[in-house]
Amino acid sequence: MRPEVQALLWRWREVIVGGVVVALLLWWASASFGVVRWVALGASAVAVIFAIAAIQRARFKGASGGYGAVEVDEGVVSYLTPMGGGQVEIADLTCVLLLPAERGPAHWQIEASGQTPLQIPLDAHGADKLFDVFVTLEGIETEKMLRQLKAAPKSPVQIWRKRTVSVH
Repeated sequence: MRPEVQALLWRWREVIVGGVVVALLLWWASASFGVVRWVALGASAVAVIFAIAAIQRARFKGASGGYGAVEVDEGVVSYLTPMGGGQVEIADLTCVLLLPAERGPAHWQIEASGQTPLQIPLDAHGADKLFDVFVTLEGIETEKMLRQLKAAPKSPVQIWRKRTVSVH
């Protein structure tokens, strides 16, 4: 198999599995009666939701093999490079920006209160793990984020900012 076809199949593997599961559950629903049919229809509805999430995850994944590595462990995002890197606690995040590429790949800029902003290239090893971090942020618009990634903006784009309550 050609490497680019294998990479494409690997990127979309969760979507493919989700589609197969949905198809099997719908077949089961069409071939059954009574309560079993309703259980199969309910399970297929849940499988459709998981398939939609898999599509979003596959759209988020970009090229790999870039500079540095991303780790997400115990509520901390770490970006490690031979020349440095940094860490940010997910609970302290205040802003997520998508910075355009001046040279090389575009970057995520993750900001947390009291820390220097952490810039992570989109093609860093493990950068796809950031999807799981971003979708947990309260109020983030996942589809907006995915559209901005595809559009490759020419200026910085604010993807998410923590809402703060101002007391007057």
